[in-house]
Amino acid sequence: MTDDRAAEVTVFYDHPAEQAVLGAMLLDPLIIGEVEAFLSARSFHKPAHPVIFSAISRLRESGGKTDPISVAGYLADEGKLHQLPDPDGALYLHKLVAVVGGIASTAQAVHYARTVADKALLRDLDTSLADIRSTMRSGGGGTPADLLERARNMISDLGLRVVGQGGPERWKDIIEPALDAIDRACEEGAGPPGIPTGLPDLDRLIHGLQKQRLYVVAGIPGGGKSTLGAGDFVRSAAFHHKVPTGVWSLEMTKQELFNRLVCAEAQVPSDKIADGTLDDRDWTAIARMVGDTGEAPLWIDETKGITMADIRVRARRLKQQHDLGLVVIDYVGLIETRSGAPRNQQIDELARSAKNLAGELDLPVVLLAQMNRNYAQRADKRPVLTDLKESGGIEAHADVVIFVHREEQFDKTKRIGEADLIVEKNRGGARGSIEVAAQLHLNRFVSMAQWDGK
Repeated sequence: MTDDRAAEVTVFYDHPAEQAVLGAMLLDPLIIGEVEAFLSARSFHKPAHPVIFSAISRLRESGGKTDPISVAGYLADEGKLHQLPDPDGALYLHKLVAVVGGIASTAQAVHYARTVADKALLRDLDTSLADIRSTMRSGGGGTPADLLERARNMISDLGLRVVGQGGPERWKDIIEPALDAIDRACEEGAGPPGIPTGLPDLDRLIHGLQKQRLYVVAGIPGGGKSTLGAGDFVRSAAFHHKVPTGVWSLEMTKQELFNRLVCAEAQVPSDKIADGTLDDRDWTAIARMVGDTGEAPLWIDETKGITMADIRVRARRLKQQHDLGLVVIDYVGLIETRSGAPRNQQIDELARSAKNLAGELDLPVVLLAQMNRNYAQRADKRPVLTDLKESGGIEAHADVVIFVHREEQFDKTKRIGEADLIVEKNRGGARGSIEVAAQLHLNRFVSMAQWDGK
């Protein structure tokens, strides 16, 4: 038992370091801002220390003095001076100054602040792990994937607090690497900096599918959102550019998706596969296509009833094993959620999770979504962001929103075989509309410049 208590003192808190930090803050007001970059009141373990830290911070914010006498007066006015260890409270503040020997340096204060922050992190990690362990042993918390996702989120959140990771960077430190990135982009030529979509006009507008970005492809049923997001984007990435790609096909089976990709890549009409009327030329084209793509880095998951936690776990595994470069999810409305919240809040959480996945795995995520049918009642049928089904969260978290719009769906006589890819949101870039040929009999969209009319 004695050993356990000794370990707790060593691992979970360091009171002398806490005293040194507070002493330095009381001695030199210029140090306060440096320390506040690392610590908050809850970083301190000894009960009196959060009280002192908060008093110093509030006095500094209000422009007051932060020496021991001023802090003691502030605490007395607040009725908190008795919370300090010594009988009169004020004496303890002077003892803290004595801890640093009457001389405090910024480097010294930061050193002890790092120690205090590390101990606070360990305490929170211990508490979080204990909470997860308790939930797991009680039989609650959902599926193993849910528990793993909860643990991952906890570790990720704590990781942001690790001293030395993240935080503000000075402008002069940003300049050189940022200019280098611009220079590299110029040297690499006119191609998109992200994964090409297979549609050059679209790439010129959104600059390909870029890392850490969430791309939402939306349309009404039968409009072609899967053809674009789970078809053209996937073929371009996995088949033509050898980017390891994971597709979570919650609507189509892997056989259905295979058929679509074969039709588009081999240029074999989909009705021939459906009717079983393939001729020798078709089989030759399919055989050539299969031979060319047999080693393509493409993984398809058709699991129904899957949760976002499941997707994250499986995508993370593909990232570790095969350096996954693109995630496609078809579509958000079919992702299971055990939340009892209203559907719009559930969709918001799913979109946020998809965006977080893009950042965590450092890759683009393409999330397919449906649109509300009521926009079809308007005179102007071109979709806008509010037409997204349960739109708020999707609109907020997406970096790029692409609507697939075909006038032919509303008037059989208009623009037959054509579609507009409307980039309604493009964070950091221009919005616009791209006209493409809708070769849906081949399950693909084609740039008008490349269209041969067939």
